[in-house]
Amino acid sequence: MLDRALVFFKEELSNYIKIKTGGQREDVVQFPEIQLPKEIVMQNNAITSLMVNLEEERTFRSGATRINHLSSQGNQAEIPHLDLNFHLMFVANFKDYAEGLRILSLVLKFFRSYRLFTQKKFPQISPEIQQLSTELVNLTFMEQSELWRSLEMPCSPSALYKVRMLIFQDAEIEQVETGTALRNILTETSLL
Repeated sequence: MLDRALVFFKEELSNYIKIKTGGQREDVVQFPEIQLPKEIVMQNNAITSLMVNLEEERTFRSGATRINHLSSQGNQAEIPHLDLNFHLMFVANFKDYAEGLRILSLVLKFFRSYRLFTQKKFPQISPEIQQLSTELVNLTFMEQSELWRSLEMPCSPSALYKVRMLIFQDAEIEQVETGTALRNILTETSLL
């Protein structure tokens, strides 16, 4: 599901930039190439879309390891869903610095115009995804420095968005077997 969310953003953002530039920029949003052992390679004259963090949304989390549902077929148990947020960074890697800033500005406009992505508004979004919302993340200079250092990349014009919330739910429901009903309980006590 993560792949579908990232591809959705890549395609929608590329289409938006193509429209806004009058068709001058096609497929300008790209994923990086990962080369072993750990090098991230960005394409030239493109916006690189990169997931930099994945976190569990704990606000809606149930502490239970299983959720039981009573039905006419017996007691059914399912594993609670997993709610995830991720941070998506868009890096402008252009030879012409001003052009990179212009295209990065279009990224900012896109996410300002569309903050909530639903099936109704975007039918091309994967049916597994109920909705996604985005918010621009403000990093301090120290946090930015740490992020770029951890990516082992030179600092470039970029925007970081927090995307909420992917809900992972296993489609399989496990049937919990229940034994026969207890009729009599015999308790024995002994005197010493």
